[in-house]
Amino acid sequence: MGLAAETTEALTSWTRTLNEEDALTLLDSAHAGTSVEDWAARGDSLLPQASPARRRELIRIVREELLDSRDAVIVESAWLRLFQNGSPHRRLGLLYGRLWRNRPVVLRALDEVVHPALERADRPLAPHDSDVIDADTWDRFLRSALRSDVPSEAFAKTRSTVQGALRDVGVLEITGNRERAFRVRRGRPDPLAFAWVVARELREQGEASETWATRDSFAARLFAPRSDYAAICVDAGVTAGLLRRGHLMAQSRLQLGPEMS
Repeated sequence: MGLAAETTEALTSWTRTLNEEDALTLLDSAHAGTSVEDWAARGDSLLPQASPARRRELIRIVREELLDSRDAVIVESAWLRLFQNGSPHRRLGLLYGRLWRNRPVVLRALDEVVHPALERADRPLAPHDSDVIDADTWDRFLRSALRSDVPSEAFAKTRSTVQGALRDVGVLEITGNRERAFRVRRGRPDPLAFAWVVARELREQGEASETWATRDSFAARLFAPRSDYAAICVDAGVTAGLLRRGHLMAQSRLQLGPEMS
């Protein structure tokens, strides 16, 4: 099933999030060969939250969505290695490139709000405010995406959460406090973070064209880089062994690289 097909149903609100600092703390404490149970116990002692229930919730999110394990033991995956040894920019690209893949409302916001605005802004002689997303656009989008029974407070929280998620990956600039302004931007993700997100999708669907990777993949949609920058990211992924380049009928094709095995 493609990404678009996964996001057509009315969605619930998004009010519970994984704090970035907590995610980094838990992931930096993960080591290959350690049991998931021991990691969770250590994480519980490292997290600053006073509520045991909230600590358990954070550990559950990381365990289910970010931790690579086999037979209840943490494994040394390419993602964990790149994350723990990476720059702050790479770490955040890897974190959100993996997390937001599982948030349908982010996918829909990208397709229905962000990319249409980017296309308008990229047109020759586009008006100076063509990159602006106004408040009414956000509200119309969320009313169409969310279930009709979502309470107003949860609606407002979901709106700010989605906007923050898009800001975190570099495709939305938010300025102001009481009167907030939103402008779309082309992202410049860390090349290996972009390449890993491409490779993760290739694992699910098999090989694909290089054009798909730079224009239509989830990585291309999420980070919205210019096509020349996306090509640089793909080259970096091939060099690092995350991707493997081949050819079919004179067309460049991408496959999983040896580091993703």
